[in-house]
Amino acid sequence: MPFLDLLTESPALRINRFPDIDHFRGIERLADARSIPLDLRNFASAFAAVTLKSCSIFLQRTFPRILLGHYRTSGAMLAFAMNDADCVILNGIEVRSPSLLLISGSTLCDIVERRANLIAFVNFHALGDRGWPLVENSAQSIGADPRAFEALRSVIREILLLASSDHERFPGMIEAMEESILEAIDNIFNAEQWTRAAWRPNLSGYLALVRKLDELLEHNAEHTVYSADIAGQLGVSVRTVHTAVVAIRGMSLHRYSRLQRLWNVRRQLLPGPATRIKVIAFANGFWHMGEFARHYRAAFGETPQQTQQRRY
Repeated sequence: MPFLDLLTESPALRINRFPDIDHFRGIERLADARSIPLDLRNFASAFAAVTLKSCSIFLQRTFPRILLGHYRTSGAMLAFAMNDADCVILNGIEVRSPSLLLISGSTLCDIVERRANLIAFVNFHALGDRGWPLVENSAQSIGADPRAFEALRSVIREILLLASSDHERFPGMIEAMEESILEAIDNIFNAEQWTRAAWRPNLSGYLALVRKLDELLEHNAEHTVYSADIAGQLGVSVRTVHTAVVAIRGMSLHRYSRLQRLWNVRRQLLPGPATRIKVIAFANGFWHMGEFARHYRAAFGETPQQTQQRRY
């Protein structure tokens, strides 16, 4: 049984389970994050949270997606896979376990997950000088010694299980549990084996270009912007935009643009009075209704008609 399914909600443990992407997007509105799904088959996202003395633990079962997140912490935040995760792409860099994402201050993160993962976040609201390799307003990928990494995962599992099954004893153990987390992280950064991921040249330029592309697509959500227009407004060639999107998002410019336009369609189908699907599809640049229906079903696991019939 998946680990998150072993947990039950208690006064010490908050759990949210999401039956579909539309319910999940409700919780994203509470944070500065946006997910673009790559595969909604067998969607089973869930979220658990525990609060300790000066840190919080979050555990999320994700889904194949592009995640656009703006993370903020007053101390330090660590994110790492609790399962044997496939490679994820962080700001264009491949990250594989055993690795930690170490966040300091305020930073933007573009993440591509090719499959569902179980990810833990530990957010320290305050942190003294522990010798961690923090860089202000950044997100770094840190490679860890496998044994030290597994020790950290084990501590997180045990804390979540205790919060689930023995919540009456939980408050008296908070400080000791937090110290165990700090010790496990200290052991990772005190080891000689940890390494920073190497950054590819020109990546920061590609990342900035893709973020400008996102702004452009968002500001023009009511009508289609084609590749030549995109390149012209960004002041670069179509080839440069395509190369940047492949490097950062792991897909072609055309596929990424189509995915964004499909999301525009879905957003317009869900709220308010029913509107002709063909009118909305045409407005978003889908002139071939057969192909539009096929791409829509592949993206969301349902037809446009089914989306429209269950408007929230």
